[in-house]
Amino acid sequence: MYPGLILLCGVAQIVLLYQHSPWISGAAASVGVLLILLLFAATRLRWNSHLDMYLLMLAPGGLGMMLMAGPACHLGTWSAFWSMSFGMLVASVPLCWWFARCIREARQQARGVTLLALDSTAMLIGMLLGHYPAIWLTASLDPRLAWLHHGLMLSGMLLGMMAAATFEGLKSKSAVWSVSLFPSSTKNGRSPR
Repeated sequence: MYPGLILLCGVAQIVLLYQHSPWISGAAASVGVLLILLLFAATRLRWNSHLDMYLLMLAPGGLGMMLMAGPACHLGTWSAFWSMSFGMLVASVPLCWWFARCIREARQQARGVTLLALDSTAMLIGMLLGHYPAIWLTASLDPRLAWLHHGLMLSGMLLGMMAAATFEGLKSKSAVWSVSLFPSSTKNGRSPR
């Protein structure tokens, strides 16, 4: 969405993880991922409209996930999973409803609630699959596993939403992965070559 919001939420996630588990390599890798997200945020209008939702779920949603569950965020328990999921939904769904281009477009077609429910459900399923390794690899083994768990949860969230977007795109026959590197037409009305 807005690069400033993505930056603020991303840095807050890195700081919270670092407080829980001081690991320079994990923090450095997270900064690299954050820079990639900032690049997507800065160029989001050139990408498919679903990118807005991905960014809002990863940044404010990821932060809400950590804030709701507190220090027990990355324990491999079901109560931690449900509190993380609740925090992520509370922090990101209202932002998606108002600011994600894909939801705004769907709202104009009276499909906003359906699309948001589909994406949220697929995202929770992806997060659930990302949470399973944390059940077996508890953070008591090594506190650095919190970095892995957070990455798995966010990756699962993203993959779940991509699956939902692909399903929605196939259903509506639109190209979900399209990127418009060039404007659709020039002054004379012809497509650029």
